[in-house]
Amino acid sequence: MLRHAARGVCRAAGLRSVSSSTAAFQELNASEQSKKEFLSKFAAFQGTMNEPEFPSNFVKPVEKVENASVPDKLKFNFYIPSAAINQGSSVDLVLLPATTGDFGVMPGHVPTVAELRPGVVSVHNELDKDVTKYFVSGGFAFIHADSTTDVCAVEAVPLSDIDSDAVRAGLAEYTGKLASLQGKGDDYELAAAQAGVEVYSALNSALGL
Repeated sequence: MLRHAARGVCRAAGLRSVSSSTAAFQELNASEQSKKEFLSKFAAFQGTMNEPEFPSNFVKPVEKVENASVPDKLKFNFYIPSAAINQGSSVDLVLLPATTGDFGVMPGHVPTVAELRPGVVSVHNELDKDVTKYFVSGGFAFIHADSTTDVCAVEAVPLSDIDSDAVRAGLAEYTGKLASLQGKGDDYELAAAQAGVEVYSALNSALGL
């Protein structure tokens, strides 16, 4: 019944098939007038169905900002589950190790959400002069239109606190485990070994070992 009603609405509204759905929905939501026209035709087939919602009903209109200026500093927040490492700090640049590749964030950066891989977050309080580096095991970065960046990491350790000997030993241990588990069929142990190699390899690279 719902399928027949939907077909009837589409025919009455003059909509194209699903194969051209992107263009059809763009036209449908182009203006309030088009929504009113659709709803007036939908009413004839509505029966007990609820009135449909439109994507624009859930999106707050974007306010146009005239002559918006880019601030001199980036507002930076850096969190781990147990603490706030940075909160509202004003910095020049943050370098992030995203899964798609490393990238830098400065004031005026395009809004972005990025997943972080194991690697180094470099916080430039002053460009290339006052730099603090942290090793993160993973997480997410949220870059907002107002030149605010939030980094939420699972774990974060100052790079200067990492023991290079422990990194070498850990990499050797997990590399050996990974080699010994190949073809054994223990998926959990294999995944743990692969994760260990990935993290210790990133630590090894971060320390330049």
